[in-house]
Amino acid sequence: MMDRRYLHRLSGSLVMSSFMSMALSGVFSLLELGVSWSWLLAWGQSILIALPIAFSLDMMFGDKLRLLSGKLADMAARAWP
Repeated sequence: MMDRRYLHRLSGSLVMSSFMSMALSGVFSLLELGVSWSWLLAWGQSILIALPIAFSLDMMFGDKLRLLSGKLADMAARAWP
């Protein structure tokens, strides 16, 4: 059986990378093509490319980036009481 922490990390990476891939590929292809059937086709193709890249990057760098963002939030909380 897989470790719960590892499954949590995998599922978190999958959810976040899926959301970001769909949102960003949709926005940028919309800006390029406008609302059209071509846009929907390009968006679908872009998601297929962006999702594995985003997932891989999140698995490689996600923990370190979350740690960094936590430290930045702590610093900000101390600076602005």
